This record gives sequence, C-alpha cells and structure tokens, in this order.
Amino acid sequence: MSTSITPGRRESGRHYRQFLPLVQGATLIEWTGTGLFLAVSTIYFVKVAHLSTSSVGIGLTIGGATALFTALPIARLAERFGPKSVLVGVMLLRSLATIGYLWVDGWWSFLLVVSLIAVTEQSSPPLVQAYVGARAPESLRARVMAVQRTVVNLGISLGGLIAGVALGSGSHGAFRPLLIGGAVAYVIVAAVFATARDEGSVGSVGTTGVRELLKDWRLLGFTTYNALVSLWMPVLNVALPLWLVTATEVPERYVGILYAVNTVLCIALQYPLNRCYDTTRRAWLSYATAAALLSCGALAFAAAPGFGTRGALLTLGGAVVLLTFAELLQVGASWTLSFELAPEGARSAYLVLFNTSRTVANRVVGPVLMTGVVLALGEAGWITLACVLLVGAFVPLAALRGPRRAGTAGPVERADEPKARTAR
Repeated sequence: MSTSITPGRRESGRHYRQFLPLVQGATLIEWTGTGLFLAVSTIYFVKVAHLSTSSVGIGLTIGGATALFTALPIARLAERFGPKSVLVGVMLLRSLATIGYLWVDGWWSFLLVVSLIAVTEQSSPPLVQAYVGARAPESLRARVMAVQRTVVNLGISLGGLIAGVALGSGSHGAFRPLLIGGAVAYVIVAAVFATARDEGSVGSVGTTGVRELLKDWRLLGFTTYNALVSLWMPVLNVALPLWLVTATEVPERYVGILYAVNTVLCIALQYPLNRCYDTTRRAWLSYATAAALLSCGALAFAAAPGFGTRGALLTLGGAVVLLTFAELLQVGASWTLSFELAPEGARSAYLVLFNTSRTVANRVVGPVLMTGVVLALGEAGWITLACVLLVGAFVPLAALRGPRRAGTAGPVERADEPKARTAR
C-alpha cells in the first residue's frame, strides 16, 4: 500500500509545483496593474474626468450593483466552459475597460466603464480560486490561497509605489501611462492563462446547475454571513479616513501610515496564519474570531474622539490592527469553507456566486452603511455596528453545533483532515 501512496503523493507534489508559479506570477502581474490606478483613481475621476465626488460615489455604487446582476451569467459561463477560459475573457474585457477610462468625458461614459471594471474585478478572484481548486491537493489549498493573497498585496503595493512616482510631477498626462500599463498587464495575464496547459478536467459541468445553487440555503446563508464579516472593507476604505478627518484631531497625513500598517501586516501574516483556517472547524472558528475582532475595532473607533491627538492616533492604530487580523482570518476562512461547501460538479459557478458577498459589502451596501448610518450617528453608530458584529460572532458557533446532512459538506471537520495535516 505504501508504494501506491508514495507515487501519488509525488505526482501531487509535482503537479502542485507546476501550476503554482503560473498562478502566482499571473497574480503579481494582475494586481500590480490594478495598483497602478487603484490608489489614484478618485483623483483621476475628479481632476481629469471633471466629475463631482458625489457623482463618482453614485457611479461606483451602481457599478457594484451591475456586477451583482452579472454574477449569474458569469457563473453559467464558468459552469459550462470552466474557470480558465472564462478568466481569459474576463481579463481581456478588463483590459479594454481600463483603456476606456482615457475616453471618459462625462458621467454616462464613466458609469459604463466603471460598471465593466466592477464586473471583471468581481469575477477574477473566484475564477482564480476555482482554477486553484481544480489543481491543488485539498490539503494545500489554504496554503496556495494564502500565498496568492500575499502576492496580491505585494502587487498592489508595487503598483501604488510606481503610481506615486509617476504622479510626482503633478501632470495630468501621467495618468495615461498608468492606465495603459494596467491594460497591458491584464492582456499579459490573459495570455498566461490562455497558454497554460490543461491538466485534468477543469470544467465545472456537472449534475448541479446554477438554478439549483440559487435554491441552496447553505449558499445563500453563507454568502449573506460572509458579506457581514466582510464589512472590514468599507470600514477600512470609507469610514476610517472620513472618521479620522471629521471626528478626531489626528492630521490627515496619518491615513497613509495607517493603511501602510494594514498592508505590511497582511503581507507578513497571511501565510503564517493559514493554519488558523486550514480545516473546516478552524475556518468556522476563524469567522467567529474575525467578527469579534471587528466588533472590538468598532468600539475603538467610537472611543478615539474622546482622546487627544496622540491618544486618538494610538486608538485608531489599534483599531486598524484589529481590522487587519479580522481581514486575514475572514478571507482565509472564506477560502476553506467555500471550497468545502461548493458542489464538486459546479465549483466555479458556486465560487462566482459566493463572491458577490464581497461586492455587496465593499461596493453596494457597505459605503452607504458607513456614510449614511455609522458615521451619521457618530459614536452611537459605531457602538451599534459593534453589537451587530458581536452577535454575528456566535453564528459560526451555532453552525459548528448544527447537524450535518448526509451527503453534504457540513461545518464539522472531516475525518481525513488530521491525516492531511500530518502529511504536511
């Protein structure tokens, strides 16, 4: 028996090493291209495209909603053709949309381009995850995705650094090479995946269809819960800078420093923390911990205005650290559980639909919730958010105690998982 297992493990390891550099190399190129424009996009919309800040916000929200409605067609395509083929098309469309920013001359053209960008940005991560799921050994998926997200953060940081240098002159013409560079990056990624060798079945055509997935209460419930715990995104990207500027005495230049703390921690800790969510049970516990950390972070935001400049800065810094650990645990747990709960015959479609939870949190509901409720109510808004998140921390604990239906992936740890950990 040992002679039959060893070659299989050797083949699995060889297979793992073959596709991993391709995925991580493509990821670095993709997110460096994204980082070129991400940090300066708002400046471009206002200074170059001459749009008001309110119209930009409305356009981004509508773009996010458009991405939600296109999730079903993308899921159907992924189910029919497999993640790799759809990913190539998504990258080419993303490249065209990025170049399209150069011709934005009003709100309607901006809305068209930003909607295409939202659709492709939403589709790319789950398709890459499905591609990994089709090739990585089950015991190594969490590690692969942890490395992948570390590379994502490195790419965004590298792209942002290049953008900062390019825009140092203050010339509006500096945006053009950044946009062209991003578009070229997406074409390269499409070419990398298009020329990658197919190893085994990557399609997700099976007995489970998209309509059946939409009737799956586990998918709907898990997607909703993930949207709740993904609120760290609008808290970090929307609420933090506005709260610092409007409610505390901390100079606005410290916003960049707080973001740097988040980025450095994400790069340094995403891979080391992969053992916190590499099994189903640990993933559920990571979700509970993430929700609790978010709750504590919200309370820290509420307390910050009560201190002087230095005290408020330290309090906000502590809140960012709590948010970062919540981010690391939530993102990692979502990989493990989405792989575990996805039907084998429709994994790509499942992951595309599940990923809409991030769009809801980051683009649709989250910004409105932060600006219209939390920040509008001030300290009371933060305390209310903290209470909601604290209640959310008990949801995974209930899931762990819940019964597991026969023939379905449940919230309990599989019997073979201790063996997988030993094998590592």
